[in-house]
Amino acid sequence: MRSVNKTRYAILGMLLDSPCSGYEIKALMNRSTVYFWREFDSTIYPMLKILAKEGKAEATVINVGKKRKEVFSITDAGWAEFQVWFEGPTANETPRNEFLLKLFFVKDEKEMIRLFEERLEKAEKTYEEYRKIEDRLERLGEYPRKAIRLKSLRYGITQLTVEITWLKEGILEYAHH
Repeated sequence: MRSVNKTRYAILGMLLDSPCSGYEIKALMNRSTVYFWREFDSTIYPMLKILAKEGKAEATVINVGKKRKEVFSITDAGWAEFQVWFEGPTANETPRNEFLLKLFFVKDEKEMIRLFEERLEKAEKTYEEYRKIEDRLERLGEYPRKAIRLKSLRYGITQLTVEITWLKEGILEYAHH
């Protein structure tokens, strides 16, 4: 089976709630999915054009002051394709993790401790960011996807909690050798 570019589903998903421009999609992703699914301008704008050409999204040009803005909305065909993808099995993924790649090539305990300390600092910073996001989401009024968004955020918090514990244990273990 041929591999399908998942960017299309990330973008169609962003259009589920309301029509958006490419800029608005990027901003929405930067506030939400960026921690687990990142898209760049170089993928968002071309994919919007492809989706429009295929009839999966519809482009409307609106004037905002003196600027023209192209806003995209999902079509019935786009919704149908999104649903087929969403209801289908999740593909196997090979994550790219530079930390684990470097860890694979570590030569001695000194390098390992340095690598663990660097990763720990980043993990703790990300953990704090996630907790701030969690607090902000908790304080927001009720909205349809609030519980699900909190659940996905807490998945990340749980992963970071385990990683931070593992890193601290590794630093202690190898610092005593």
